[in-house]
Amino acid sequence: MENKIKRCFKAGELAEARSFEKGYRGAWFRCRIKEITKRNRNLGYVSEYYDFPDEKVKWTKFFQVPPYNVAKAKEHRELMLRPAYPPISTEKQIPSVISEVTVVVNDTWKVGDLVDWWTTGCYWSGKITQLLGNDKAQ
Repeated sequence: MENKIKRCFKAGELAEARSFEKGYRGAWFRCRIKEITKRNRNLGYVSEYYDFPDEKVKWTKFFQVPPYNVAKAKEHRELMLRPAYPPISTEKQIPSVISEVTVVVNDTWKVGDLVDWWTTGCYWSGKITQLLGNDKAQ
């Protein structure tokens, strides 16, 4: 597993990290990986949040047990870092030259779609339950 993590993430890259702190479950924060190291046989990373420059830089384990699943700690650990989400374009907005991975959307949102949306300085994961019109959804 350690080699797979080291192939997926590298120091200097942009990524998204999450926290199990109360009030932030389900949120992903944009960050830059400063280094990847091992402590006490646990692989972890040091990152800085670029939307929260005053936040303390700290070392975090790649896999952690969520506080709501402590009874099954050995069985259920979750990844705390994911690659940065690529830019999104509709078919009409595709740039003539694409220099990086880009998501191209050719459909409209529907009830039941899984989404990540940006608000209050982080990405939140959820499911669309109602379309409100004017490109807004609940």
